[in-house]
Amino acid sequence: MFENFKVRCSAINKVMSNSAQNPILTEKQGLRLDELEKKDSLTEKQKEEMAELLVKKDNGKKVILSTTCIEYLMEAYAWETEGMIAVNKEALDVLSIRKGKMAEHIAGQVLSVVDNIEYLIHKERIENEYASGEIDLYTGAHVYAATNVTDIKNSFDYPTFLKKIHTGLETGQKEQVQGYGDITGARDLVVANCLISAPREIIEEMMWKVALKINAATFESPEFLAEWPKWERSMVFHHIPIQRRVTKIKVEPFTDFEQQRLYDRVKVCRDFLNLFHEQRMKLN
Repeated sequence: MFENFKVRCSAINKVMSNSAQNPILTEKQGLRLDELEKKDSLTEKQKEEMAELLVKKDNGKKVILSTTCIEYLMEAYAWETEGMIAVNKEALDVLSIRKGKMAEHIAGQVLSVVDNIEYLIHKERIENEYASGEIDLYTGAHVYAATNVTDIKNSFDYPTFLKKIHTGLETGQKEQVQGYGDITGARDLVVANCLISAPREIIEEMMWKVALKINAATFESPEFLAEWPKWERSMVFHHIPIQRRVTKIKVEPFTDFEQQRLYDRVKVCRDFLNLFHEQRMKLN
């Protein structure tokens, strides 16, 4: 039933997370092991290092899925078998998430102006044999012959936007965009952090939240009129030049090693889901 299971690009990091019970060899460690194995003689310290690396290499042959990976697979299973979602997650109505989705189109327009490039929008799900996803922007003759894929991340406020200049990518963002590159063939991969003014709907909802926060009876209350201007100014960014409202982070495509690891892990996930389904059916 799950022979054709594909991981969503947004969940690649979850699927690839390793169980603490089974540390495996990284690409860098694999190169180090090759280097040690080619040496004619080793120091005691190098022998110990090589022994540890050999253990990790052997561990890689027996994949133990992490709790994080299994949690994602159970969500995929629930959807594929019963059309059911994780309600507690999907019901989260976070203003920053809603604003991000509502402002994607404007962010794309801003990027086109800043880069002097006509980015194309493609909102239908794309896929290859192992992964699927929904990209924001691309350039190229066709989405499956893209030269660039750009993933938009809209910051809710100015301090958050500034912080991202220093903190860089959030967990899972690199793998997500690498997945898009693997599907489309694009080698130029970018995460664009953008600062877009909040839509009027979000601003009006925030007015109610602020009024409740300060216990103001109406929007005409003196305490609300004194408090609200700093909130409104902090949600509208037209006064900042658009060039200073975009920061871009380049992401390197999967290496051959990373790509093969992903494909192998998806195959393990397919086996896991099929076995789990068989066991479930025996209970009926």
